[in-house]
Amino acid sequence: MKNKMRRLGTLLIVFIMFPALMQAKNPKWLKNAKKAVVEVIAYNDEGKEISRSNGFFINDDGTGLTGLDVLQDANSAVTVDAAGIKRPIVILLGADNTYDVVRFRVEPDKKLKALTLSPQVKAAETDKVHLLPYKKNLKELSVSGVERISDTHSYYTVDAPWDSTMLDSPLLNDAGIVIGMVQKGKTGDPQTYAIDAGYVNDIEITALNRDDNVYRDLKIKVSLPQDEDQALAYIMMKRGVRSMAECRPLHEQFLEQFPDSPDGMFAMGTFLIQETDSTEYDAGLEFIEKAFAAAQDKERFHCDYANIILNHLLQGLKAPAAWTYEKALSEIDAALKIDGKPVYHEIRGNILYAMERYPEAYNSYVKVNASDIASSDTYLRAYYISLHMEDSINLSIALLDSVIIKFGTPMPQRASQVLMERAILKEEAGRNREAVVDYYTYESLLGTYSMSAEFYYRRAQVEIKARMFEQALNDMEKARSLAPDDSSLVLEHASLMLRVGDTDGALPLLEELVISYPDVGDVQRLLGVCYMRRDEMEKARRHLTLAKELGDEPAATLLEQF
Repeated sequence: MKNKMRRLGTLLIVFIMFPALMQAKNPKWLKNAKKAVVEVIAYNDEGKEISRSNGFFINDDGTGLTGLDVLQDANSAVTVDAAGIKRPIVILLGADNTYDVVRFRVEPDKKLKALTLSPQVKAAETDKVHLLPYKKNLKELSVSGVERISDTHSYYTVDAPWDSTMLDSPLLNDAGIVIGMVQKGKTGDPQTYAIDAGYVNDIEITALNRDDNVYRDLKIKVSLPQDEDQALAYIMMKRGVRSMAECRPLHEQFLEQFPDSPDGMFAMGTFLIQETDSTEYDAGLEFIEKAFAAAQDKERFHCDYANIILNHLLQGLKAPAAWTYEKALSEIDAALKIDGKPVYHEIRGNILYAMERYPEAYNSYVKVNASDIASSDTYLRAYYISLHMEDSINLSIALLDSVIIKFGTPMPQRASQVLMERAILKEEAGRNREAVVDYYTYESLLGTYSMSAEFYYRRAQVEIKARMFEQALNDMEKARSLAPDDSSLVLEHASLMLRVGDTDGALPLLEELVISYPDVGDVQRLLGVCYMRRDEMEKARRHLTLAKELGDEPAATLLEQF
């Protein structure tokens, strides 16, 4: 009887201690880990459930991971933890449709628990790992294969048969650090796999990929890039291609994501003024004032503001009454008081040019062109300013000289227009031989095949002024070959031949020309000159008389010599 009672007591003690013995086998981190694992439930626009899967938090700020497929067609989704606490998913932070993964965020609270994710901790082949699905027991497995998918991330094969209830569950090492998220293989593959959790955590939304299909197809709100500059760049790119109705929520989302950003405030302010109607002007100006109050580098905002006002006015767009050229000038002057950057002088020059204050505008560009930002473009803008100033021809030529020097060698094709303008100015200044050189450089740069009859005629006229008659005759022939039906070129060519003494060359051209144009005084007079030089005075008198009757005064003077 005593032995029976002793055995009964022993069994009772064992049963009493069983939970504690079982608990002793579980790792210490399991209790909190279970709280970090959640079920993700997705709903359509009618609030009906459409899918569910596992998920888990990796940060106490509410960041979690799950499969992309569960959220693909969802209008909303919630996480449910082991205690039954529901937390709506408010935003998606990154997704990848190659591995079917997504990173999300919920509004955090004090009861939210997260797993530890360390980028440096990885699993190796044969390592023991632990699988923890939502509201299920911990499973101990081992890694049977490791495949590198990038320099820092891996894809694991786990020695467990596939079970759909494990999908998107965390895979942890013996220290309770999450190393992966469970994935299924291709259809019919009985093996279990896991993507490196660090890979999902490192997915970055950028200005360039924010409109990729993976994000465009999602209905739950997608984050702007987490980097402030990238987010702002994305919004400014969209302002050029999306409607106002689409862009305004982006600006609002930016300020939600970066509430203290003066750039965000400034961008919102200028958006409300530039992209909306006048009812938003006051709100826009208020945002701009907030930006100035919050900014540390105020000179940058003064500069940007001045430039925006200037461009808005130049385009003739509606604007607040406060947006004037004087306002733009005061803003750039405020920037220059803080920092005398050459680019600020450049914008000041542009404003003064628009105000037709040309000497002041030119002086601003003198400072620009004496700095390290001087370029062919800045010298070219100084040149256009100089055209509005008195006695500027030599200054204008000097500025174009600087433009050409800044182009360097080989010169780009856009230098051709500068060469043409310089050639015209040099001709005007009586520097004809220099002008001819520019014409030849122009032809070399663009190619002979692209030259016109007008070009060769024009160059011939400059060559005549430079007394480069042989070159002028060659250019007249080129002009005639490109416009064989242009009788005026025939007349000019004959005139030039006479000027250089080639009477025999000019006569057949004029004899043919007079048949079609007997009533043109120039033709009759030049024929008369040809016959005079050949001592055929009767013919000369007849043609000069006809020219005089047509009102040609030089012909009348020549007749007096008879």
